[in-house]
Amino acid sequence: MVASAKYSTGLSGKAGLVDETFAALRLVANGKLEADVKAAVVVDDLLGKATHESRNAIWAKLHQRYFRDWERAALLSKLVSTSTFELGKLFVYYEFCRSESILYDAVTQPIYSRFQAGFSGIEISDLQAWLDGIQADHPEVMDWSPQTRKKVLSNILTVIRDFGLMSGVNRKSFERVFVPASLAGYVLYSLQESLEKFGPRTVIESPDWRLFFLDEGDVVTLLKELAHEGHCRFQKQGEIMTLELTWPNLEGYVEAVTR
Repeated sequence: MVASAKYSTGLSGKAGLVDETFAALRLVANGKLEADVKAAVVVDDLLGKATHESRNAIWAKLHQRYFRDWERAALLSKLVSTSTFELGKLFVYYEFCRSESILYDAVTQPIYSRFQAGFSGIEISDLQAWLDGIQADHPEVMDWSPQTRKKVLSNILTVIRDFGLMSGVNRKSFERVFVPASLAGYVLYSLQESLEKFGPRTVIESPDWRLFFLDEGDVVTLLKELAHEGHCRFQKQGEIMTLELTWPNLEGYVEAVTR
């Protein structure tokens, strides 16, 4: 998880880049290596950007978000290439949030809290109050100009909208997305790798699920679906729960659901 990482101003420049991300992932799914994908974006102008500076900037964003771990990028590209566009966006969104700590924290803390409290949406002013309140934990924010703060927070909301979890222009309204078992499995097997202590309680309580506005009851339902499909063994009787994974790791899970 990324919640404790230092916040950056990376989101002040580029927001979702959804189409650009899918174009790059298609190359990965077709067997291209990292150097090939970079050359396609920067040299061959795969994305149709006018200037070399713009192409370099976009590649830097894509690399930071998705391609620093090339093996994981290959797994992501396989899932995206075998999914509908809307589902593929949710896989990509999850990876984006994992790569950008301020985005992860903003969604799993103030945005999720407002959703759970029954609000219809959220505004930049709500995020500004949250950012002001966490400066003791993230003193780096104190060095940001008011303009940079506003741009980062505005782009957080734009990202959420671009990936389908909100709608609207000036005021963003929440949209409840459908999370299928295949996506839940991707999160589950990712948690196997990221949690210090993996178990049914730590899995269900993980903030990762909040990225999709899911509560603990939703997670229990999804774990039961995954068990029914054979990707794990999960039982819950009152407060007693057991959880065992079928596949050894994330790669094994992705191979199982894409073959």
